[in-house]
Amino acid sequence: MELTSIGSRMAYLLDWIALAGFLLCWVSYTHYAKRAAQSRHSLSSVMHHFRHDWIRRMLERHNRVADMAAVGNLERNSAFFASSSLFAIAGLITVLAASEQVVALLGDITLLQASSRTLLEIKIGALIAIYVYGFLSFTWSMRQYGFLSVMLGAAPMPGESDPEGSREAFVTHTAKVMDLAAKQFNYGLRAVYFSLAALGWLMGPIGLLLFTVAIVLVLNRREFHSATLKQLVKAQGL
Repeated sequence: MELTSIGSRMAYLLDWIALAGFLLCWVSYTHYAKRAAQSRHSLSSVMHHFRHDWIRRMLERHNRVADMAAVGNLERNSAFFASSSLFAIAGLITVLAASEQVVALLGDITLLQASSRTLLEIKIGALIAIYVYGFLSFTWSMRQYGFLSVMLGAAPMPGESDPEGSREAFVTHTAKVMDLAAKQFNYGLRAVYFSLAALGWLMGPIGLLLFTVAIVLVLNRREFHSATLKQLVKAQGL
């Protein structure tokens, strides 16, 4: 009986260690991607150059309907993922309410680790927290793209006077707002990726760690080593 109790405590300890490793990988990769982008090419750093060029060329056009449409499309992308996050939260809350039945159902699946009701509720709660974070990131990205639309509407027209280099300042700060909106979208999208890693927790602590490492490798490859990045670098002449 005592051995069973010790084994149960060890299992819980492994789950908490795996959860800590999951959070550490997420936070560490976020800081790594931010710092690495300052010294090497990444999707975010290269796109900054494209955004800067976009705003500069927009100031040379009288008709800016296409620019507003492009910003609207970016805002709709954030809106799609925000609504998807809400659906995911609603679904997970439904699962949480029926956790006893879910424990019995998952117990029949060979690949999944048998979990107590309490542990399953913790796992579902962690997923809910991830999607709440994603929802907040996507909605803030939406608002920033809304601010950007207002800035484009207030942009100086070609031929207007340029007191003290105000046009270049407008280009710099408008591109920065666009960068910030894209950054929040990336944070939300990263939360969606790591929510897939969190699903590995249903297979046990080792599954959570393996899925987390796999997601980090996928994100790193796409951000710093993808074929898309290589073409963007060449297109920008970097």
